[in-house]
Amino acid sequence: MPFLLLGLVSIGWAGYSLVTGKGYYKGCPPGGWDRSEHPFNYWAPTLIILAIGICMLLVFFGLIPLASRPLPR
Repeated sequence: MPFLLLGLVSIGWAGYSLVTGKGYYKGCPPGGWDRSEHPFNYWAPTLIILAIGICMLLVFFGLIPLASRPLPR
């Protein structure tokens, strides 16, 4: 369940940034990073957050298996 929630929140956050054209990330100026004025500061975190969200959803749906831990003896 945490993978589903983290995936949805990440995709929602990146989607909101893509729709508004402003990236609100740690260390950003008031009003967020603008996609035309600071393209690297906008696109790098947005794409990373989007990729994290997609990976979390793929883990939740079982398309990316997680490593299993050995059982204690």
